[in-house]
Amino acid sequence: MTKTRAEVLQALRFIAVGAAATATHMGVATLLFALMQGRYIALANFIAWLVAFGVSFWGHQRVTFKRQTTLSRFLLMSLAGLAINYAALGVLLLTPLPPLLAMLSAIVTAAVSTYLLAKYYTFAMP
Repeated sequence: MTKTRAEVLQALRFIAVGAAATATHMGVATLLFALMQGRYIALANFIAWLVAFGVSFWGHQRVTFKRQTTLSRFLLMSLAGLAINYAALGVLLLTPLPPLLAMLSAIVTAAVSTYLLAKYYTFAMP
């Protein structure tokens, strides 16, 4: 397999694991929100994020990169991705872009940044 093909497949696995984690987050948050009878949405979201974080951690180790990393490195990468998302969104909201397009652009920016962080830092070979 060529290096380019292997990198494309790795990026596609990253997208698939990210989609699974996102679906997990939304599903758990929705379930908890319903169980809490529409109250404590922030708590439901945080618990759902923790569950999705576990899915992402496991999936990127086993499926995307097929290498182990530490929980602290993965958490640092995840928090950096969140910070990049908020920074990009803050800047993009100052432009004439519609808010939802700004949010989508920020999400894509964070996803690409997180992939690069994962590949070259979090899961990098020593």
